[in-house]
Amino acid sequence: MHTGVRTRSRILLPLAFAFFLSQAAVGQVIAPVTISNTDSFDITDGSFLLPNSLAKGKYRQQLGIYYVIVPRAWSLDNVNAPMFNYAGKYALGSGFHLQGGISTLFVSTRAHLGPIWNHSFSNIHVGIGFQMAFNFGILKEFGFNTILTGWEEQPSFTIGYSFKKSAITVRADLYNPVSMNLSEGGNVVHFGKQGLNGYSITPSLEQRLWKDRVMSIGVKMNYIRYHILAWPAFPVNNYRYFVPEFQIGLTF
Repeated sequence: MHTGVRTRSRILLPLAFAFFLSQAAVGQVIAPVTISNTDSFDITDGSFLLPNSLAKGKYRQQLGIYYVIVPRAWSLDNVNAPMFNYAGKYALGSGFHLQGGISTLFVSTRAHLGPIWNHSFSNIHVGIGFQMAFNFGILKEFGFNTILTGWEEQPSFTIGYSFKKSAITVRADLYNPVSMNLSEGGNVVHFGKQGLNGYSITPSLEQRLWKDRVMSIGVKMNYIRYHILAWPAFPVNNYRYFVPEFQIGLTF
């Protein structure tokens, strides 16, 4: 019973924190609007997640914290840990962006990069992308001497709707491993293609925080066979687990 309470609290705490931040952001937005008619801010000029086309040569970046809850089946207990994320996108023109990012917990790191094509229909925005991801894990403590490296294909589709100072987006990703290498004390095991790892759906809300700073909150719902955060459990069986991931980001 106590385990169930702890598990629920671990899930509810990041949600409550994100809700508090979003309410604070709304307060920051409403105040200037009521006292000034010269506020020209538009979410399409400050959003990172919205799949709208940027002017050629423009660069936009975001810092974030991803709070991942790993299934008990992958460890002796529920593992909850934050991963620090940096993401950026560079506008190439004609609706194309070169977009990538890196998420790390030092012993577990995932980096991805690739093109995304974006198009807008008034307030509705869509994006289609294909990225390559590199997974890297290293553990040389607690009697381990293990290193994991691997490549993964990551096609995606994103749809969003923009208001004046906020935006809602939903992104869907597929994760298809290309290769995976596991080194145990100098002995390397090559896994090759393992079939589809799984997929994820991420609904997110972006809201102006202050001036041209935008905060985002989202819940990434992964249905996957493994997550880079719990890479020592690789390889697992063919069953796909639900791995929730709570995301908070700041665009600048």
